Amino acid sequence: MTEKTPLRNQTLNSAYRLAQAVPFATLFLLATAPLAFGQERIEIHDLHDGKRQLFLDDGIVARTSHVTKVQGQVVKHPDNPVIHRDKPWDKGRADLYGSAVYDPEHERIQLFYSANNVFNGHEDRLAYAESRDEGTTWTKPEFDLIPFGEHNKTNLVMLPPSMVFAGPCVFRDEHEPDPAKRYKMFTSSYPDTAYLGIPRIYEHRGAFLFGIKDSNLPDGCRKPGMYVAYSSDGIHWNEPAKWFSDMLSDTTQSAFWDTRRDRYIAYVRARTVNDRSIARMESRDFETWSAPTVVLEGTRSKSLYSMGVTLYEGIYIGTLWVFAPESEAKGGPVIWPELAVSRDGIKWDRPFRGKMFIPTGPSGSSDSRQIRMSASLVVRDDRILLLYGQTNRPHRSVDMRVEIGMAHLRLDGFAAMTAGERPGSILTKPLRFSSGRLYVNADISPGGYLKAEILDENGKPHSGFDLSASTSLTGNTVRSPMVWEATTEIEHNADKAVQFRFVLKDAKLYSFWIQPP
Repeated sequence: MTEKTPLRNQTLNSAYRLAQAVPFATLFLLATAPLAFGQERIEIHDLHDGKRQLFLDDGIVARTSHVTKVQGQVVKHPDNPVIHRDKPWDKGRADLYGSAVYDPEHERIQLFYSANNVFNGHEDRLAYAESRDEGTTWTKPEFDLIPFGEHNKTNLVMLPPSMVFAGPCVFRDEHEPDPAKRYKMFTSSYPDTAYLGIPRIYEHRGAFLFGIKDSNLPDGCRKPGMYVAYSSDGIHWNEPAKWFSDMLSDTTQSAFWDTRRDRYIAYVRARTVNDRSIARMESRDFETWSAPTVVLEGTRSKSLYSMGVTLYEGIYIGTLWVFAPESEAKGGPVIWPELAVSRDGIKWDRPFRGKMFIPTGPSGSSDSRQIRMSASLVVRDDRILLLYGQTNRPHRSVDMRVEIGMAHLRLDGFAAMTAGERPGSILTKPLRFSSGRLYVNADISPGGYLKAEILDENGKPHSGFDLSASTSLTGNTVRSPMVWEATTEIEHNADKAVQFRFVLKDAKLYSFWIQPP
């Protein structure tokens, strides 16, 4: 690393102002004590891929001083619900027991939801809605695919193979070489036996449910179980869907191509001794799947109804549905989302256990009882869009009349390391990277600041990249480079690891990353 490198970008972000109020000596004393790692066996993290490093877990953090981790603040759409039960085929429920997907080819957000036309049972069909203005307005395009009663054109795009869809997950598979299989569906399907008045069609085997083909099922109803399907656009689907297991997962599924593991991953429901829990499956070809294994277990008072999972900047972010039957009995919230995070998709942490990620609304509001997250998140520019089913009715009521709401979160805004008037500091674990710029995503209040320095393997600041040379960042920014005197460039030998130390006052730091030249 050079002592000073020439400034390659003469235009620096206007958010930078030199700190005047606190002398450097004070800042340095307040910073976390160095953690020398040259003689220790400490995990070294690679930043070569330019992925943002979030603070949702402590995977990248070595030490902190006078900082607090806080959950990010979600902003609900002012006109929720954004999708209503306004068609004869979704008058019972327009339920995001489904997925939200961004289509870059047509610059639209696609929504795949369960449309139910009855109030006292399940006749779920896969319906489609879209937005071409980043979620501001939504439409239900109608196609000549699946008629309903006297309506020849509907927004229905697929019928369930076994009478009822259970949380069909639709996603775009960008690694798929066959354009006809660009969109994939992973779903469970089985009849609503109570509604049909026939014997049950499932049995318990360990922690999971498995379907039983009943002779009383109507003609054309395929055997209950798990199915996959393919489409070129998410609207026109291959028929019939392919059955691959007699297991049942009676919740919203979450499936995707995992670029880290080079295989498909799915999260489904388990039924453990503590009731509803989360299990994981994997596949290399999307049609042959491993047996599910439980990765998150609920409790009897707060079971885990479902979990949408998104691979975000190299980590797995889960939006758990927490189900609280005791609260339901008292007229309170029944289902709400909480955050979960994992570095491998198997071992999960719940950093804000007991805190709603999207709070349910006040009593009587349209989202006062349930918020049911989609199978994945949608990242658009500087925002993360959150789509979900919402209702003010209890879960035990079949007549839930779910409609679809939306909220957003700032980019990387799941969690922030926060300091108040007393300056705090964050010391990262050892990091290895090539030359580039250190960028941050931060929100700094008036009078606050963010500074950074780079430490060698002995915990010593690199000349020219210490706190005294660091220009203070101020303002609110989702991407700004840190500056040392006149330079933003870090020329560094990728074989040697370093640590970053951030010092902040009246500020929130959401993420940092190395942007390659």
